[in-house]
Amino acid sequence: MLINQYQYMNTNEMRKELIEYTRNRKGITKKELAKLLDITYPTMLSKLNNPASLKLSEVDRICRVLRINLTEFLTINN
Repeated sequence: MLINQYQYMNTNEMRKELIEYTRNRKGITKKELAKLLDITYPTMLSKLNNPASLKLSEVDRICRVLRINLTEFLTINN
């Protein structure tokens, strides 16, 4: 029986994974995402490494750029 890898992830890890998965699926590089978010590459890496530290306005911008449903992103694992 296969165990779902997400079963053991915390909310922060799941959000991080969703951003990474969506970015890759859309063919957007990390540097391109930083440009789309209008932040420096190192800042983006730091913020995306810990999605729990993002401000709501930053989460909203990421969701709009990657076309992720904001409500679903905020209620992951609830």
